Amino acid sequence: MKGLGVKILGVGSYLPGNPITNEELSKMYGLDFNVEMVRNKIGIHTRHIAPDNIATSDVAAEAAKIALKRAGIKATDLDRILLGTSTPDYTNTAASCNVQFLLGATCPVGDTTESCAGFIYALDHAIRLVQTGLKYVCVIGADIKSRFVRKDDPVFCPIFGDGGAAFILGACDVNEGFMVSELFADGSGLKNIYVPAGGSVMPASIETVTQGLHGTVMTVSGKRMVEISIKLMADIAQKACDKFGIKPGDVDIFIPHQANYLIMKGVAEKLGIPISKMEVSINKAANTIAGTLPITFTQAYESGKLTPGKIILMTTAASGYAGGAAIYKVPK
Repeated sequence: MKGLGVKILGVGSYLPGNPITNEELSKMYGLDFNVEMVRNKIGIHTRHIAPDNIATSDVAAEAAKIALKRAGIKATDLDRILLGTSTPDYTNTAASCNVQFLLGATCPVGDTTESCAGFIYALDHAIRLVQTGLKYVCVIGADIKSRFVRKDDPVFCPIFGDGGAAFILGACDVNEGFMVSELFADGSGLKNIYVPAGGSVMPASIETVTQGLHGTVMTVSGKRMVEISIKLMADIAQKACDKFGIKPGDVDIFIPHQANYLIMKGVAEKLGIPISKMEVSINKAANTIAGTLPITFTQAYESGKLTPGKIILMTTAASGYAGGAAIYKVPK
């Protein structure tokens, strides 16, 4: 089948601060959690936590600078900047506005907030913009989730990390580049994983802060969340593969959302994809929310795996629920 006529011109990722081991995190916050379980089952060895003077827009801009350099274009050449994030700098302004300022760009911008699906949603939007005539679009996934989990939470505190990555998109032949981009949403899962306070439903107050309502909470069992995540990610990935006309096991590189190694492995097994084809960054970066897909893609690029003709399948699912999948054929 013919593709979407859009390719990646440059990629870049940025992980703020130094890597922090599980043992170091436990000592840093005085947090008692199962270090071995986090390492061996969830798959996290280290994560990065942004210094206090670093905001999400800073992370996004640093990643974009690298992507722009690799693409061989200037920030002023950009026609649009799209940022997927659920941890913007402020609640009333798009963090992408500051990304534009930090880069020295002059183009329109926009944020999308589908949590762990923020990047795939922004990517789909970016692809459509290039298809309809824009020359260069910068799409970024970045989050500083460490500021939205309670430091005394032994479940969520160890699994999240801060970071982001960017793609620069441009037009190409329809026989290469992005071949398929598929999205889904199902609002029935809105409160399965969420931050109760800080929005219009429960505005921030002294009470919400003292009650710890600004941290991430989960209202279903961990086992059930794993089952849901595997199904959602596998289903949308299968849909993308069906549309492209291939079996999931035929892809060369598989990049699932890096939420939990057990989930990632479960998705690969459900799709019939050998684990040897799965690209993993959760061990180094933890779950960076909207950052996981582009960070992992960039890792594959930097390791020399993205040779011409290779087929890459990306898939994710997020709270809400929302998610998506994309298939990319590396251009010649």
